[in-house]
Amino acid sequence: MDFNPNPDRDPSEVVQLRKARRDFLNHKKETQKESTARAYKYPTKSFIEFCENHGIEVPGDVNGYVIENWKQKRQDEVKPITVHNNVKHLRVFIKWLEGADLVEYGTYDKIEVPAVPGDGKVSDEVLRAGEAESVLAYLNTYHYASLYHALFQTMWYTGCRISGAMSLDLDDFEPQEHGDNVLRFKNREAEGTPLKNGNKSQRAITIRDPLAETLKDYISMRREGATDENGREPLFTVPSGRLYRQRAYKNIVAISRPCVHGGNCPHSRVIDDCEAAQNKEQSPSCPSSVSLHPVRRGSITNHINEGWPKEKLSERVDVSVEVLDKHYDARTEEKARKNRRQYLE
Repeated sequence: MDFNPNPDRDPSEVVQLRKARRDFLNHKKETQKESTARAYKYPTKSFIEFCENHGIEVPGDVNGYVIENWKQKRQDEVKPITVHNNVKHLRVFIKWLEGADLVEYGTYDKIEVPAVPGDGKVSDEVLRAGEAESVLAYLNTYHYASLYHALFQTMWYTGCRISGAMSLDLDDFEPQEHGDNVLRFKNREAEGTPLKNGNKSQRAITIRDPLAETLKDYISMRREGATDENGREPLFTVPSGRLYRQRAYKNIVAISRPCVHGGNCPHSRVIDDCEAAQNKEQSPSCPSSVSLHPVRRGSITNHINEGWPKEKLSERVDVSVEVLDKHYDARTEEKARKNRRQYLE
């Protein structure tokens, strides 16, 4: 079978959207029960038709702006709950396209699922503390002080954005034998590493000893001795220089698969026969894999569960209390109740 009739061209510019949709639906039929697979048919059909009506025929031309316009069109046509479900199903399709290298990595992360009135949440995707601890245990055992051990632990312990983690230089990490270990997030827009909110995002945060130890060992044993195009020494490096988002995305998604960090499949799949388990490039098609933003959201929720005052936490993770409440507090109602109980004692 000729998967790419033009091997010298990027597949995202060759494969037709309709064919990609057919392949996706066939994949769903093979891996999920019929009723579940069927739920993806109409939302993806609606999206493909919208794209074709606007001259978009290949996945490489799909971006966040296109998806947002389709979503707005759906909001004019159907009820909020239908839009909510349509966008949730389209996200799965986009995640599958990312795994097949047919759309730009990170497109999936840009899709916000509109809240249903009264719901108040944009998306329910979050890495729970138990899963994060399992990932950390796996990395600590099998990939200690590797790039992605250091990166994942930094993201989980600090709640920072991936852009913040990638912006860090070696000297932004200040380990201390006696005293606080510190990470400094600096806005260096002119040098290619801006922070989300510019200078307002600049901050110094105290980090736990386990993270500091991992970072020290990563630097001394595993870090690539590379500089970026501005001559700076990044903390997180690849052979060519500074770690970039696409590479971080692919590897964080891969290690978040339960079959990798836990050795089991919560979806009752046969791991040896599962494409998402056996092929790292297909990691995004695992229903339980998570991308970069759910790690941040899970970390922030975990900080809240550990008793962090939201006013202090908002400074640490660079997000307002209002946005934190609306988009990042993923506690269950019961967990939130128990957290409040201490103020009655």
